[in-house]
Order: sequence, then structure tokens, then C-alpha cells
Amino acid sequence: MPFIAVFYLAVVVLLFSGNLVVGKFATASLPPLTLAWSRMLVVFLAVTLIFGSAAWRQRQVLGREIKALAIMSINGMALFSALLYSALRVSDATTVAVLESLTPAATAMLMALFFRERLGRIRWLGILLSAAGAAWVVSDGAIVRTLARLQTGDALVAAAVLAWVVYSVAARHWLSRVPFYASLVPMTGIAVLFLTPLVVVENAFFAEAWQLDGRALVAILYLGLGPSLIALICYNRALLLVGPSHTATSLNLLPVVTMGLGYLMLGAPITLNQVIGALVVIVGVSLVTLNLRRRRLPPLEDSAG
Repeated sequence: MPFIAVFYLAVVVLLFSGNLVVGKFATASLPPLTLAWSRMLVVFLAVTLIFGSAAWRQRQVLGREIKALAIMSINGMALFSALLYSALRVSDATTVAVLESLTPAATAMLMALFFRERLGRIRWLGILLSAAGAAWVVSDGAIVRTLARLQTGDALVAAAVLAWVVYSVAARHWLSRVPFYASLVPMTGIAVLFLTPLVVVENAFFAEAWQLDGRALVAILYLGLGPSLIALICYNRALLLVGPSHTATSLNLLPVVTMGLGYLMLGAPITLNQVIGALVVIVGVSLVTLNLRRRRLPPLEDSAG
């Protein structure tokens, strides 16, 4: 693998892991929907500055596909971020990372169940292994006892993964019809508009009093420019260099890197059950994604930031 591709993938994994760790820190002082809205606003301003002229030149193409862009934006940007940060409010970053890493397996299973895509025994084995590993982490090794009392945070991550799966399925059909970077301008704008009334309701009825201090502002800027923009560009660069298989497989390191960053930045303990479960998830998701060599997927289908 070329060194530049390794560099791109390392940046992606670090920034995606940082999204969870910094998000966990930021949700301690900011309401989760407000954090998601602030992040998307930063991304919208950045992509408008960088890709605004390209979006204007392609406005007719983007206008024809505005419904498709709205479906992808609402699920892959607005709902995914809002649900993920809501989960981080009540769950630790490592558990969220392990559950989020199930996205490729969940996407493959949905394609098999609803679109009759053949997976094969190895990929089904990978799906089962990754699910078992995630259950082990969530339950801290007591799977049977925990099934009866799943936590709110776990359900929120599951909903976030579902939103990203919907985005992935939509992207299979529509993302190739539009210029990707130019499409980021209307997509991020739609996400901001979609989240705005939810943020108003959150702050009017549910959120406690909060203030935007310096640390929260730095966190918002990082979440907007790092995982949402720089990682996005690096992910697509790596995809062009080494293909979807190696790119997707590298993101299986997300739980391990998040575990390490959480320990270094937040002092979060690392348990043996977390390590065992994360390794099982990595093996399982690898079995699913390694079979992707047979077909080329659109960018950003395999994991979320």
C-alpha cells in the first residue's frame, strides 16, 4: 500500500475516533442536538467557501437531484450526528465506537434482506461475529443478563447506524449522479435547516442552561472541520488510491483508536471485556468488508464519521 494512502487512512481513523472522544467531552456542556447543528453549520460554511463556486456551476444538476440529496443529507448528516451525540451524552465513547463500527455489517445485512444481495457464508459469519463482539462490549461480558436491560445510549447508536445505512443505500442509487464535492454545499445546508427547529425545541423545553465557552467552541470547530471535512477528503483520496476494500477494512481500527484516545484524553478506563469485544468486532467486520473487492462502492458507504 502506498505511504500516502496509509497517511490518508491514519488521518481518517484518528479524526473519526476524535469525533467520538471530543463529542463525548462536548456533550457534557452542550445539548446534543445543538452540538450536531453547530457542527453542521461549521461544515456548511466551510464547504460553501471551498466548493461554493463548483456548486453554483453545477446548480442545474444538483437541482434535479434535490430530493435524493435531501434524503441522504437528513439521514447521513443530520440524524446520524444528532443521534450519535445524544448517545455520547449517556454512553462512553468506546461502546459507541464499537457499535458504530457495525455499520458495514448492518449495511450488508440490509442489502441481503431487502435487496436480495448475496452475501455468502463468510460474510454472514462476519456479521454474526461482529454482532457478538458488540454485544460483549455493551454487556461487559454478561450478554444474557444485559439483553433484558439495553441502555438508552445503545438504542440511540443503533438508530444512528440505521440512519447511516439508509444513507448508504440511497448513495448506491443517487450519489454517482451528482458531483460529490459540489453536492456537499446543498447537503450540509439541508442538514442545518432540518436540525434548526429540533434545536429550538430542545433549548426551549429540554436542555438545561448552557453557555458557549472557549473549550466548547474549539470542540465545535474541530468536529466541523476535522471529522466532517478533512477526514472526508482524505477518505475519498484513499479510496481512489487503494480501493474500497482496504479503505473500509482500515476503519475497523476505530474502536481500538477510540479506546486509546478516550484513555489518554478523558481518563476512561479500558476493560478486558472491551478489548476482547473490539477484537471480535474487527475480525467480524473484516470478513464482511474484505469481500468488497469484487465490486466498487461509492465513497463514504462503509463507515460514518
